[in-house]
Amino acid sequence: MIAILIKRFYWIALILFLFLLSNIAHAADSTVNYKNQPPSTAVSPSLSIGSGADVCIVTRSAGVQTSFIGLSGGGHVRDLNCERIKLSRAMAQLGLKVSAAALLCQDTRIFEAMTMAGSPCPYLGKTGPEATKEWIKIGRLNEDGTINKSWSDADVFSVGRKYGQPVK
Repeated sequence: MIAILIKRFYWIALILFLFLLSNIAHAADSTVNYKNQPPSTAVSPSLSIGSGADVCIVTRSAGVQTSFIGLSGGGHVRDLNCERIKLSRAMAQLGLKVSAAALLCQDTRIFEAMTMAGSPCPYLGKTGPEATKEWIKIGRLNEDGTINKSWSDADVFSVGRKYGQPVK
């Protein structure tokens, strides 16, 4: 009987203690000063493609934060010029030097550099003076061998740019 009374007293004391503790915790006055405190920040995702693998993909991420809401996001962009260089390198390693040069010549800068160096880009398997004659015939080069800047299909060889990356 005494054990039952001790148990009841124990439970009553525990309930009373918790009740008093909750009243003390809620009765305290507190002042929160937000002055000179920075707002919370939006964290942009950290993107990784291949964990150091040699790929032609550029990742981008960004975040914006106001005092109430934050937004963040990320994505990836294929670097087509990087792909062109890697493909050309692979073709050259296979011994396909003319094909590798033709692939690089799709970039206007390479086409102009090779023409100015006196070694024009290949044209349908033709190289050297034969290629120059074909480029003149289709209008990509002028009669004197200089580059025709007003060539109507010049965008075929253009790399193009969108956010710093080549596009189709």
